[in-house]
Order: sequence, then C-alpha cells, then structure tokens
Amino acid sequence: MKTVAIVGYSNSGKSTVLRALLAEAKRRGLRAAAIKVGHQHCTPTAVANAPTAGGAATGSVGSGSRLRDTESFAAEGADPVVFRTPDGWQLQLRDALEPRTTPLQIPPWMRTILADVDLLLVEGRLVDGAIMVQTVGADGRLKFEPEQCALVVHDVPRNPLPPELPALIWG
Repeated sequence: MKTVAIVGYSNSGKSTVLRALLAEAKRRGLRAAAIKVGHQHCTPTAVANAPTAGGAATGSVGSGSRLRDTESFAAEGADPVVFRTPDGWQLQLRDALEPRTTPLQIPPWMRTILADVDLLLVEGRLVDGAIMVQTVGADGRLKFEPEQCALVVHDVPRNPLPPELPALIWG
C-alpha cells in the first residue's frame, strides 16, 4: 500500500488535492482509503457549542441542547461508539491524538482493515514512510521546508492534480 500524507495550513487545498487523488485512483481502477486528522474535539461540549449552518452556537450541554445519539452514548462512557448508516459504518474510539509534531501512528487493527487498499491518503499529518505532499494557500505560507516534501503544490484551486503528483505516486 502506498501512503501519501497531504499537509499544509488550513484552507491551503489539502482536501481538494485529496479528492483529486481519490478520483485519479478510481480512474486507474485502484482501491483508495482516506484518513482525515482533525484537531477539533468530538466531545459533547464541543458538539453542543459548535456553530450551526447559520453561524450560531447550538448551546452548551445541560442548557437544553440535544446531542446526537452517538455523541450522547460517548458522553455516557461508551467506547467505542459505532454508527451504522445506509452508506456504511463509522467508528469512534477514545484514543488521544499524538502531538502535532509526531507522525501519525496507524494502529495494527486499522492496517488489517486497510490490507486490500492500494493507496492510503492521510490529510493533516505526517506518516512515517509516506510520500509527503504540501499544499500552499494563497497566502504562500509553508508549514514545512520544501526540501522536507516530495512535492509542494501551489495554486490548488486551478490545478489540484499537477502532473508531477500522479507521476510521483505511480511512476
């Protein structure tokens, strides 16, 4: 399994590049998986205080706000919480995120699930042994020095899949 870590500041185009790579993998007949590393907490308080589509906070826990069932199960101590939808399974485990400076550690049980995957795309964190691609937003800020990256992608909105990127991954 090839692994690509897509890193960069917020709004630099990481998700856009990831979606373009998913489409390219599908076009090539490959099975791809994605991991999104976020820094927002999925706790009842964070969920209750998250802005709605209109921008207003929904309220705090205990002030009459209603948590989704899976969030309330986690709040009551369920670990893991599994959510089954018509589209598939979602799994939430309580497992502290490594410090931002530490590469993401993919646990053995997840590697088992990913065994048949040709391409693993990780957004938002370095992964040991992965091809590192950095996206650069309109502000031009670099999160890592260019020499640390296999490729630095600029101008993502106009060109989310520069020819160098598939060549880097698939030769």
